[in-house]
Amino acid sequence: MAKSIVNYTTFLALILCFLLISSNEMQAAEGKTCRWRSKEYRTRFCLLSETCFKKCKEEYSKATKGECIRKGFSRYCYCWRKC
Repeated sequence: MAKSIVNYTTFLALILCFLLISSNEMQAAEGKTCRWRSKEYRTRFCLLSETCFKKCKEEYSKATKGECIRKGFSRYCYCWRKC
């Protein structure tokens, strides 16, 4: 009886390890995103992320996201794209 419990526990541990490894590999397959500060929208007072995203699209047509991010006392426009 004790031997079957050990086998069952070992089996569950292996399944858990397999699931953790496979989920990490799936994230790596999606691709990385790179971030850079917008050259078009250089103001230190970025207020709306929608405006920032429009400027990112003007700067680089394949930009996937634009967001105002606070750095110190200023807010800058950062853009994202697939690397």
